[in-house]
Amino acid sequence: MNHTALQIMLSIGILLSFADCYGQSVEPSGYQMKANTEEIEANFLSSYYHQEGNNAAVTGGLGTEKLTDISNVLIVNIPLDSVNAIGFYGGADFYSSASTDNIDNYVSSASSSDVRAFSTISYNRKNLKANETYGIRVGLSVEYDYTSTSVGLSYTKEWNDGNSELNLTGQAFFDTWTLIYPIELRGYVALPSDQRRSYNAQATFSQVINKKLQASFSAEVVKMTGLLSTPFHRVYFSDAQATPDIERLPDNRLKIPVGIRLNYYAFDKVVFRSYYRYYWDDFGIQANTLELETPIKITAAWTVGPFYRFHTQSSANYFAPIRIHTISEVFYTSDYDLSAFQSNKYGLTFRYSPLYGILRSKPLLEKQKTLVMKYLEFRLGHYQRTTGLKANFVSLNLGFSFK
Repeated sequence: MNHTALQIMLSIGILLSFADCYGQSVEPSGYQMKANTEEIEANFLSSYYHQEGNNAAVTGGLGTEKLTDISNVLIVNIPLDSVNAIGFYGGADFYSSASTDNIDNYVSSASSSDVRAFSTISYNRKNLKANETYGIRVGLSVEYDYTSTSVGLSYTKEWNDGNSELNLTGQAFFDTWTLIYPIELRGYVALPSDQRRSYNAQATFSQVINKKLQASFSAEVVKMTGLLSTPFHRVYFSDAQATPDIERLPDNRLKIPVGIRLNYYAFDKVVFRSYYRYYWDDFGIQANTLELETPIKITAAWTVGPFYRFHTQSSANYFAPIRIHTISEVFYTSDYDLSAFQSNKYGLTFRYSPLYGILRSKPLLEKQKTLVMKYLEFRLGHYQRTTGLKANFVSLNLGFSFK
């Protein structure tokens, strides 16, 4: 698995796993957009992820995919006044990868482990009369062979007593690779560019249908250009005498995912959360994803939520296992992320959220302020693909406020 893509997937996956897990209540009649409070909110998220498999793209689709990742993320929202706020999202991934260790064919080479550091700073301004919020963000992500900068804009409109919401976001990513090739191919192969550009546009409409049912619909368009292959992925051909090559993919890709989310409050202590997504891209992949989660309130403070995710996808036009591609092809890859497969992910979330928080303290320099640990969430799960890849993960989320 491409380690850069994996780190991004993990960070986003952790956030999505914990974000809005237990829904929101229906706003009262006569609603106006709420002004910012003086409360600073923060989340600290940490996860441990370990995978095993035998289809590494670094070694041509056959070989160890063993990888261990420890990810830490801090999210902070700071209101400046009743309408202005700034936010910070940042952290680091620490990983060791047996597959990337084979770029140089030397065990414990520099590519066997690394750190990816990332951060995003955002600014949001509310128009309380129009029930609108405008936002801007800038981001940076760096690791040993990859640097990414990003800029983004967002717009949110609420109406119908706060029961209807439209969110529009646009973001651009500007990425640069350090072109590291497999050791035996250096000086014999080259890619035309070390640049990648990605442009994302997303629209999400959310609706409170009644006191028990909430729904949201989302659609996204992603356009990618430039270097879309990974320089150190090998490809071996059906002709055993042919010299191997690096992965080669088109320099344009269009992705279109659409999704629907439904939250049903069946009982006071039980919520049914569901999500379905259809995905299409012009590499030839079509995918369907279904997620289910059922938070159950055991006591006033404790909630337990089993979750399950099923994913199935078709193969990209350019994928084939090791020694199936022919040297006459223009594009080729043996990266099993682009293969046809099904996957299952399942596990449990435990949330401890007492009414007045877990811990409260007065910081030394701010006697008039109170720091509160509001809740703790712990998630553990298992992931498995029909290709043979297996993974286990553990995540921790701590929620704080400072007011």
